[in-house]
Amino acid sequence: MMLALLLAALAAPADLTGFYASSQMEVAAAIDLEADGKFEYSLDYGAASEVAEGTWTSDGTTVYLTSTKMEGAYKQPGFTREPLAVDGTTLILHRYDTTIRFKRDESLPTPPNRNTKL
Repeated sequence: MMLALLLAALAAPADLTGFYASSQMEVAAAIDLEADGKFEYSLDYGAASEVAEGTWTSDGTTVYLTSTKMEGAYKQPGFTREPLAVDGTTLILHRYDTTIRFKRDESLPTPPNRNTKL
């Protein structure tokens, strides 16, 4: 019983799973938080273009990303428990010299042919 409660507490919260996108000027970014605790991320911002995949966790107020693969990060390290603040249905990431706001997008279906090779 105790183990089941611990595992449930460590699991990714279902209410945060989904596809999020940014529609800010000069920023093209998206992140997909999957129910199994995995994520996919992409960012194009100025000269920076990067993609990542890995695992995510949350304490309810913050989502933490840990990348297992990352390509294109310009003078930035990969994600090691990278925090994204949760503000309702928006995730907030501070990267490079900007704040990126990812809004949950319920209108797009999950792509059936996920990229499994970065």
